[in-house]
Amino acid sequence: MMRKLKLLILLVTLLSSAAHSAPKEIDWNDLIPWTAVFSPGEVKFNKSLEDKEVKIPGYVLPLDLIGRDITTFLLVPYIGACIHVPAPAPNQIVYVEAEVPWQGLAWWEPVYVTGKIKIENQNFEDLAVVGYEISASDIEYYRGATGTHGFFDW
Repeated sequence: MMRKLKLLILLVTLLSSAAHSAPKEIDWNDLIPWTAVFSPGEVKFNKSLEDKEVKIPGYVLPLDLIGRDITTFLLVPYIGACIHVPAPAPNQIVYVEAEVPWQGLAWWEPVYVTGKIKIENQNFEDLAVVGYEISASDIEYYRGATGTHGFFDW
């Protein structure tokens, strides 16, 4: 009986720690499923990331602003993406909805976005086609090896 109780406690502990684990830190290459077959012009999405808690760095392209508060934005892999033509591929752009508006003034600075990611194809006419969406639970400035945020720390 005691052995079963210890096993049950261990199982509950393992399950609860897995449920509260840190988000998976990913980069832009993780959004592309690498396969042996490459078809030029075909855009593929990494289905293994669907509904996972992730943390990804990138740059903010604001969509909805209220004063200094940014509520929705596109997260892109490099400065100026989507402003210049052509826009990155849909699997290289993430639409972000902030759970709490983010007060970001320095849009050219890299940020980390943490939240649940989904494959969600959206067309923002005259801007870009977006393939991923994150409901952001946290947005923070990216801190490089020097401890400061900035393009050259990337």
